[in-house]
Amino acid sequence: MDIPRRRSRRLHQPRRLRRLLTVPEAPLGPAIPPTPTAVGVVGIAGACAGPLGHGVRAAELRGARVSAAGPWARSWAVLSRTLCSGLLCSLLTILGILGATAGVARVQTGAGPAGAWVTPVPGFQVVKAFDKPAHNWEAGHRGIDVAALPGEPIRSPGPGTVHFAGKVAGVPSVSVEVGGHIVSYAAVDATVKRGAEVFPGTRLGTVASPSHCPSGCVHVGVWRAHAAKDYLNPAHFFAVDASILLPADRAPDEAPPAPAGDDGRSGAGAWGGHANGRIPAPALCPLATAPGQLLRCDGAHAFDRLSRAFAQRFGRPISVTDAYRDYATQVILKARKGRMAATPGRSNHGWGLAVDLGGGISSFGSAEHAWMRANAPRFGWIHPAWARQDGSLPEPWHWEFRRAG
Repeated sequence: MDIPRRRSRRLHQPRRLRRLLTVPEAPLGPAIPPTPTAVGVVGIAGACAGPLGHGVRAAELRGARVSAAGPWARSWAVLSRTLCSGLLCSLLTILGILGATAGVARVQTGAGPAGAWVTPVPGFQVVKAFDKPAHNWEAGHRGIDVAALPGEPIRSPGPGTVHFAGKVAGVPSVSVEVGGHIVSYAAVDATVKRGAEVFPGTRLGTVASPSHCPSGCVHVGVWRAHAAKDYLNPAHFFAVDASILLPADRAPDEAPPAPAGDDGRSGAGAWGGHANGRIPAPALCPLATAPGQLLRCDGAHAFDRLSRAFAQRFGRPISVTDAYRDYATQVILKARKGRMAATPGRSNHGWGLAVDLGGGISSFGSAEHAWMRANAPRFGWIHPAWARQDGSLPEPWHWEFRRAG
């Protein structure tokens, strides 16, 4: 009678395994794609039953829901159940926790790549560079000063929450936490409150009067959320200097010839019965590859395709410092930049058909700029003749949409 009972337990063992390996379907957080790391920890959690196994399940499911992994996960789970015992199980469990924690961190941080933040103001221009001292007690410049006029709106660099809004040593300031970093702006009169949720381009406040600089500017500082004294160069996050220069023997001494199909003439102009700089938001589309920026919808879709192609070559999307500019913004930029800005109401940015770019594209002679000259026309984007290296007002960063790609 003992033998049938033992055989009966063996017959029921697969069903018990299936119960152990079942992953709860309740949505405990954002789904993690079925990567080997995420899938592997599911198998380990189910296989290593007992108090330690339950601890792993709590760790791997904290703040993240693992998406269905298919037969591969079940096979891994059965194999790990077979091999897992004693110290080996504990080791696999610890590795599983570390892998799951890393996976959750990648999902939850919301941090974009370097150079992906929205600039505090359009027409991003650094008037005083970052100069971090060797020691914290020494004098230096622990941020950058960006040209901005009193009353000019300040935009959030990305998705996050307001970390501080008030005064520091009598100077009005506002800071936001974005992707594990604190981004501070001074002198700025905040229009948001601490703890408020913000998105790319959300208005945080306006440049105070008097401003941080005699000519008008905002001071930008960046540090890691848990390392307040470790100041970082904000320019890196706004992609104003992430350039790959061509070797000296390949850098052009003069403007390269235009690629086929690019005569330097833009198709920008009035459309839809709208006035320049007064286009309603529903008539524009956001850039998927540059949050917080708007363009006419056909131009936006073409630009996103261009940016993805750029990312395949350089490992990052195109950095956009400016796209559509409403009339009020055009007025501010004209006052701040003079000849470098178009007359309000006549800017191609006001039609939602122009962009200003960073991340190396903004430098003649860079590999990124050369790639754009050769490839952008295929997507309907051109570098207008006046903005080229031999043009009347050279602007390597300025590109315009001509047609659907």
